[in-house]
Amino acid sequence: MIAEEMQRKWLAPPGSGHEAFTIYSMNKPAVGVVIVNWNLKDSLRETLESFRKVNYPGLKIVVSDNASKDGSQEMVRTLFPEVHLLAHETEQGYARAASLGMAFLVDQTDYIFSTTNDVIVDPEIINALVDYGEAHPEAGVLGTKIYFHDRPNILWHAGARIHPLHGHSYTLGWLRKDHPRYSKARECDFVGGCGFLLRCEVLRRVGFYKEDLVFYSEDADLCYRIRESGSKVVYVPTAKMWHKVGATLAKNRPLQLRYSTRNSLYLLQRHRIGLHPLTLLTHIFVVSPAKMAFFALCWRWANCRGIYRGIRDWQKGNYGWITE
Repeated sequence: MIAEEMQRKWLAPPGSGHEAFTIYSMNKPAVGVVIVNWNLKDSLRETLESFRKVNYPGLKIVVSDNASKDGSQEMVRTLFPEVHLLAHETEQGYARAASLGMAFLVDQTDYIFSTTNDVIVDPEIINALVDYGEAHPEAGVLGTKIYFHDRPNILWHAGARIHPLHGHSYTLGWLRKDHPRYSKARECDFVGGCGFLLRCEVLRRVGFYKEDLVFYSEDADLCYRIRESGSKVVYVPTAKMWHKVGATLAKNRPLQLRYSTRNSLYLLQRHRIGLHPLTLLTHIFVVSPAKMAFFALCWRWANCRGIYRGIRDWQKGNYGWITE
């Protein structure tokens, strides 16, 4: 029985150049899932249906709902009674809603998969992540290979970097067709919080998301804090999911730019990224003005104002919800 529990099967994906593996065990680590929702009932239902197909024993799923008014909470209670619903009376923002879900699970599980309400996951996603995590205890964050939902063979995310000179973040593989070069596990600066696995032992040490970032860069900030604690951030290509891009806040582009500009500057300053402080200054005086000039040429003045206000928010230390 012991030999059966610890049996490993080693596989080499064609063209990968790296070994991959599956661990067969009767005693798999406990895993929880946190899904944040805000007024996307139909998309949330599809996400939960995809998790019902996940081949992992004892998966504990939590939906942290941001005071939805579209019937999302009633739908979860009726159609998914196995899911634990955190029904918030007021909107919490993504970072706090996800953190509340993590706090609920962190002492019950060994890993937490944090994700959103606009994804479809592969049935083997948790097995792929946990197997890698168990074989590599130095990994504190394990990211996924993410495709566009409406273009299922086109990559949205295969790990992420922040440029050390100008501080602009970029996603590896974005808008490219999947290729063997994206089938190798590797360390990254950060991985997208659209779907990543977090080691609970590490979370107890560093905490959850920085809640006053609200939206944007909260995933990168958590990854950097985990890296600074001594753990690694790793992209795991065998863990796959599909993302419905732009389903929520991105529809309000000026507000999105304000949050993302403010939080990007916080990230660069807080973690002294790149050639600090040169990287931070370059981002303020070169990258941000270049974006504003582009939007001005397109007559998108509201977007320009969003970037400018984001810089001002950062200068003043105004974090939390933006209400104006």
